[in-house]
Amino acid sequence: MKLIITEKPSVAQDIARALGKPVRRQGYLEVGDYLVTWTYGHLLEIGELAPRKWDLKDLPFFPEKFSYSVIKGKETQFKVIRKLLEGAEVVVNCGDAGREGELIVREILEFTGFRGKLLRLWTSEALTRDVVRREFSRLRPGSEFDHLYFSALARQNGDWIVGINLTRLVTLKANTGDVWSVGRVQTPTLAMIVKRDMEIESFKPETYYVILALFEGGLKAIMLRNGEEARLSKEEAERVIAELSPERLGKVEKVDVERKEERPPLLHSLTSLQREANVLYGLSAKRTLDLAQSLYEEWKLISYPRTDARYMGEGNKDLARDVLRKLGRVDLIPRVDVVGKRVFDSSKLTDHHAIIPLDKAPENLPQLHRKVYDLVYRKFVGAFMEDYVYEIQRVFIRLGREIFLAEGKRNVRLGWMELYPHEDTPLHIPRGTVRKEEVHSEERQTKPPARFTESSLLREMEKLGLGTPATRASIIETLLERQYMERKGKSLISTEKGRELIRKLGDSKVASPNMTAEWERELEEIYVKRKGEEGYLDFMERIKAFTREEVLKLMGREFKAERSAMPEMLKLARVISRDLGVKLTGTEMEEVKEFLDKYLPQTKMTCKCGGEVAGFSKGWKCKSCGTVVWREIAGKRITFKQAKALFSGKEVKMKGFKSKAGKRFSATLYVEDGKVKFKFQ
Repeated sequence: MKLIITEKPSVAQDIARALGKPVRRQGYLEVGDYLVTWTYGHLLEIGELAPRKWDLKDLPFFPEKFSYSVIKGKETQFKVIRKLLEGAEVVVNCGDAGREGELIVREILEFTGFRGKLLRLWTSEALTRDVVRREFSRLRPGSEFDHLYFSALARQNGDWIVGINLTRLVTLKANTGDVWSVGRVQTPTLAMIVKRDMEIESFKPETYYVILALFEGGLKAIMLRNGEEARLSKEEAERVIAELSPERLGKVEKVDVERKEERPPLLHSLTSLQREANVLYGLSAKRTLDLAQSLYEEWKLISYPRTDARYMGEGNKDLARDVLRKLGRVDLIPRVDVVGKRVFDSSKLTDHHAIIPLDKAPENLPQLHRKVYDLVYRKFVGAFMEDYVYEIQRVFIRLGREIFLAEGKRNVRLGWMELYPHEDTPLHIPRGTVRKEEVHSEERQTKPPARFTESSLLREMEKLGLGTPATRASIIETLLERQYMERKGKSLISTEKGRELIRKLGDSKVASPNMTAEWERELEEIYVKRKGEEGYLDFMERIKAFTREEVLKLMGREFKAERSAMPEMLKLARVISRDLGVKLTGTEMEEVKEFLDKYLPQTKMTCKCGGEVAGFSKGWKCKSCGTVVWREIAGKRITFKQAKALFSGKEVKMKGFKSKAGKRFSATLYVEDGKVKFKFQ
């Protein structure tokens, strides 16, 4: 019997339909000579290897052997797969074509002791009927991917060793009553955010003044000193304005016209796609990944998205021609043989080529899916269009003793830029003299570094080699879930808990992006340089040595928890309640309410079903019926009082909700079938 194992039920259905007419069974499909089953991501996790009681004397802890157990809630599907494996002579691994997809299936085969023949389906293309049939005609031996499996295993086991030891150590040393998780990738990522936030908060802006001039014809110019924007004190700016006041004419001393040509941007990798979606639409990295995965799996509109490549292979030219034909851009097909290594460069690939569209988007494609699809479409189509050509115009005008600069831009040929929003701001270039209409100063301030957004954080993580395209979104979400940072608009800002963790770690190497980037490089080399099990064992020895060193260093360090903010908040609340005339801004008042609502002891809350309601970090849940009320719904904070009313069966009218499109709205909340729902008048 031949058994196909996929990573998701939807992929199992796609493959089964492509191979014939499937018959549905309990936990699998039967089609021709094949049985097709699926996992739900990982079915196994590393078992309870460390001592249950957390004690410093047990650290560092290294298991003699890693053992696994079935994840709670996934036992039924695991039993189905185990039973099917007992009768299988051949297994086709159809996990996602990447490190994690390889591990998900291989760990099941190792756990169950399967020793039959193993084959691998490996493609970046969406699993259409034609692609599945073609790839099944050329399945590759599973042994070709042993190195990828050991790379994934090293990542999983190494992360466990670092995490279990340093999380326990820091938590025990801090002794604050809650868990302080430490991770090989998440902690240096958090350290970057904390460092940036501290730079911003310690930044002291400096005020300066610039001199601006308006000449006839709407020519706007700024004063230069030594070829750069002149930054003056207030007194000096006033003196310059006074000196220039009598001047009536400026003399055009120089006109520069610089022609520039911009080649089309590279194709999208997952990280570049996530960054652009965050900048343009405010989508989180995880949301973009989910949408891209849906476009790949369900809609069959783009290629495999979890890739770090921004090129296609040199053997993909026929694929590019076929896609251009499907997209209705036959006019660009001749350029497939012209673009060269800017698009087709096999030396820049490891597993998968860049993300490309595979077909036209249908009319019923949801709005957010279409936005992500369009980002991929523009990069691909633009790659085969002509260069964008424009001119930068610079006019240098002498007014009195000072030089002013006016700049403009004139588009010569749009080329690929016609796919993007663009501007054309050509100057009316004067000759000889030009009449001055106005000169004035403008106050400005030096600016601190920008807060991290998901886009800028992803760029920095990619630059430093932190995580992989497939894991960076989950790392960001983990830091948010563990309340080490929070989103404010598009910005990511460290919380006091996150800052305290980095303070506690001090100069620990686990908070160093350089150390983690080096590990990522070594993990990649296990696969790329085909180091296999030997590479895995070598990596694990170095992880253990690192962990011993860090445990020894941190064990001798005093961890002094910061004084809680609770007394100060209580004091502030008392001041407000006594109405002593203290005026707080709306933001400050909201923060006080949020803090007290979250951390002060509350009266008992009971659900209308009679069950007890318990609070957790993100909301409240009835222990009996499972009804959940989240602390934030559609961008609006839910207070304890409002949650209590909802659990009791009352309706709550509220304002200030925010739709996915960013529009504000009002609604009445009520609970039905265990969920909070909206009612509109």
